[in-house]
Amino acid sequence: MFKNTSYNVRPDRHTSAEIALLKPEESVIVYDTDEKVNKFWNGTSWVSVNGESGQSGYSHTGAFAGKPLSNNYVWEAGNGISYTQADANNELYKVLSLDRDVHLAVDNPYWSIPTPSGTTDIGLFQGANLPKGVSSLLDYSYDYDTQYPSSSGTGFEGTTGRIKLNDAVYGDQLRVRFDFNIIPQIANTTVEPALWYSNRDDSDNITFTFPLTTQPIFYGGGTVGNTYLNRVEISAWITSNEDVNALTLPAIKSDNPVIIQPLGLLITLIR
Repeated sequence: MFKNTSYNVRPDRHTSAEIALLKPEESVIVYDTDEKVNKFWNGTSWVSVNGESGQSGYSHTGAFAGKPLSNNYVWEAGNGISYTQADANNELYKVLSLDRDVHLAVDNPYWSIPTPSGTTDIGLFQGANLPKGVSSLLDYSYDYDTQYPSSSGTGFEGTTGRIKLNDAVYGDQLRVRFDFNIIPQIANTTVEPALWYSNRDDSDNITFTFPLTTQPIFYGGGTVGNTYLNRVEISAWITSNEDVNALTLPAIKSDNPVIIQPLGLLITLIR
């Protein structure tokens, strides 16, 4: 976009060729007659900034792998996913999988108005509240080892499911609220929640892998064996093909053993 510059042009009255002639090497901000930004031309296509086609939206799931069938997929007191001393020694980000069977069991609407669609594999809201043009923000059936059978060292090995960004558009902001319980096993423990993130090119080759972290959480004296609910928010931008095609799942790193009880993900695309 131009800096400190506006153009009173209309996407419904000006062709892309006409817009390109104005400033072909840069994007052109497009204002409608109400003087509000409507769309901009990115050199290839119109990108909506607001209005129906640019609508933000969200999805939610509680479908974490490991939730116990024996207790109706609710974590029992003191039980969960173990983050071991070996994990701490190796400074490992433990990546947490999703599970389609858990999704079918726990992501069921608890309301009747508005009437839920009954569609599965999309999340708790069954497709309601998604951003315009986005079919789903979750893929419960994705199997990393099937897609990358010879992979090693990415951190995704052995994982299933993913946050699905394929319908995102450039300029979206991803925000993920990660809800989880931590049960410290040693006093004075620091836990680092993150999104474990791998950018991929158009051929699905992984280019960069890194954690998107948020503020560390410290558990001091008197915390051992207690259960602490955390609801942290982690953000990322979507600005390239590699972002749209990225793989991401929530992850936990700790400097001491802990028990993790992952609870839910609220995934939002902001436009």
